Amino acid sequence: MKIFLLGIFLIFYSTSARAKDKHYYIGIIETTWNYASDNGEKKLISVDKEHSDIYLQNGPNRIGRVYKKALYLQYTDETFKTIIEKPIWLGFLGPIIKAETGDKVYVHFKNFASRPYTFHAHGMTYYKEHEGAVYPDNTTDFQKAGNKVQPGEQHTYILHADPEQGPGEEDSNCVTRIYHSHIDAPRDIASGLIGPLIHCKKDSLDQEKEKNIDQEFVVMFSVADENFSWYLEDNIKTYCSEPEKVDKDNEDFQESNRMYSVNGYAFGSLPGLSMCAGDRVKWYLFGMGNEIDVHAAFFHGQVLTNKNFRIDTVNLFPATLFDALMVAQNPGEWMLSCQNLNHLKAGLQAFFSVQDCKRPSSEDDIRGKHVRHYYIAAEEIIWNYAPSGIDNFTKESLTAPESASEVFFERGSTRIGGSYKKLVYREYTDASFTNQKERGPEEEHLGILGPVIWTEVEDTIRVTFHNKGAHPLSIEPIGVRVSKSNEGTHYSSSSGSVPSSSASYVAPKETFIYEWTVPEEVGPTYKDPVCLAKMYYSAVDPTKDIFTGLIGPMKICRKGSLLPNGKQKDVDKEFYLFPTVFDENESLLLDENIRMFTTEPDKVDKENEDFQESNKMHSMNGFMYGNQPGLNMCQGDSVVWYLFSAGNEADVHGIYFSGNTYLSRDGMRDTANLFPQTSLTLLMQPDTEGTFDIECLTTDHYTGGMKQKYTVNQCRRPSKSSYLYLGKRTYYIAAVEVEWDYSPSREWEKELHHLQELK
Repeated sequence: MKIFLLGIFLIFYSTSARAKDKHYYIGIIETTWNYASDNGEKKLISVDKEHSDIYLQNGPNRIGRVYKKALYLQYTDETFKTIIEKPIWLGFLGPIIKAETGDKVYVHFKNFASRPYTFHAHGMTYYKEHEGAVYPDNTTDFQKAGNKVQPGEQHTYILHADPEQGPGEEDSNCVTRIYHSHIDAPRDIASGLIGPLIHCKKDSLDQEKEKNIDQEFVVMFSVADENFSWYLEDNIKTYCSEPEKVDKDNEDFQESNRMYSVNGYAFGSLPGLSMCAGDRVKWYLFGMGNEIDVHAAFFHGQVLTNKNFRIDTVNLFPATLFDALMVAQNPGEWMLSCQNLNHLKAGLQAFFSVQDCKRPSSEDDIRGKHVRHYYIAAEEIIWNYAPSGIDNFTKESLTAPESASEVFFERGSTRIGGSYKKLVYREYTDASFTNQKERGPEEEHLGILGPVIWTEVEDTIRVTFHNKGAHPLSIEPIGVRVSKSNEGTHYSSSSGSVPSSSASYVAPKETFIYEWTVPEEVGPTYKDPVCLAKMYYSAVDPTKDIFTGLIGPMKICRKGSLLPNGKQKDVDKEFYLFPTVFDENESLLLDENIRMFTTEPDKVDKENEDFQESNKMHSMNGFMYGNQPGLNMCQGDSVVWYLFSAGNEADVHGIYFSGNTYLSRDGMRDTANLFPQTSLTLLMQPDTEGTFDIECLTTDHYTGGMKQKYTVNQCRRPSKSSYLYLGKRTYYIAAVEVEWDYSPSREWEKELHHLQELK
């Protein structure tokens, strides 16, 4: 009996020793928040004050940059008298809550606000009374205790960091989770009530910091929509000089209250993101919001890894939770921005500083052993989005009345049609820029894109760039190591002064020589494909430059994987695809195109919605409605597709390869998801002969012309394995018309509304 009791005690003791009880004292207060302090605002040079004033300047019917909000704060103990200061870079986010698998977390919550709120955790296990979420769930009495904490009241939420909620086998030691108020979650979050929760593997923390990590930062990319805040009326009355004249349904007023921010800071005003060169930095990222919150978080001058894949851009959507490791390189101040181009110019930018605090920095020690030279010019051309004049899917004219293509290709008094003057990158043989390199048959599919810049690990890339255009331009590469003196994005320094480097601002008729390096830490990892798809583009004004046509493909490959001509060994065909909605309304050359191609340019209203729609060209490599040439291959070929995209929230693509499948990091697929500044490498071995479609299945993109054809020819005798099928399954499926009620009962909705309004 004594032995039995001793065994029970030892089991209990060892379990208790491994698990910890953690206590957090969290209160909600109402305060004011400044989205862009006067002394901290920095921004892209291309974002003028008139544009930033849309969001930051108050007036008769504008709130400006300061809003009343409700925020989570952390206190030292149950008296809720002493606030624990959080890192300044957390902004309006709540304090970081951390737990290791096996821990029990007690959140002692007090509501100091003027309305009821809750605490609801993602990524933790809890009983119903600790859920902190209001919805019809058939619970009663004590199980609803944490569903609504009234002003002045308290509640303790008990959370369990169970293994099934924590990091998986392929995850890093610590993963991103969140918490927020959940009475009316969209409005609670818009009011400011959201914060980070980090769930770690057992024994991965040392004094609340992940082992082998020097710095950690949490960033939320969001269009904080103050129109949904509980405090909108208060903000109108406090900050609008003529509140009685405010029309809350006015679109311009609503847009002025959408704050494109990182942790609640807009236009580069987020403070405190600082690290040393060589530091191992852990980034915890998440998105929150609505359908406009399609974010591409880009770390300028750096590369990261996630689950041992190399990345430089993180795609975030509402409630997307992500973490990545960065070894900080390249001393200087760098931008952390959303490359959704609409968000970028609306202020979704921050800055982080890499300090040279461990050793002197020298560019010589990172130069590659082999120098690859490129001579690239930016020059004007006339580009036709569909040279045949035919929709190769319907075989009709692109200007056929009432066709889907007519709106884009009809030319007239106030319509440009399907041809535009554009600026593009083109390759030359040498620095004299007199002999342009001709593109061969395997390159004709590139279309509007610049030349392929290809490189291997341990190379140096030297690009001599000549600007033949009439606007200042640059080249910004993605996925290689770039020093500040070779960065192509044009933004102000920490002092607010214009950058002195001509790399980010190559004037018309001027030349600049870029030098980038490809050390092993930017190349493919052991889990990546042999070559990584990347891109380069002009970034003096990223929005206007890219939509004018200044973008091209890059591929970064393992050492020794390429032939002398740049083609990947053991690969038969390589194709580069750039699906995007080219918004010609944003082009640097819009006014010239109006003068050149409309018959009555003086009558053009550039703000007219129909005119603007006619200039949004849904294309792949600048081709629409099946007009892209050169997508030919043989049955059984080893084919690599390099996909990349840029644009805004409209550029959410589902690129479907009919007839064949491809291999990616997600396994065998036929449809690739692509977002702004995302790039993918897809491996295909086509096994079916014929002509097939490559199309974006986003409905508006498909009907708008973002679809092409590729052909698989039988060039050799097919192998017997191509016809090996092990079974036959038969299904009988009919299409029938029915009447469908999307909401047969409104009882759940009514009860939800009742619970939310209940005091």
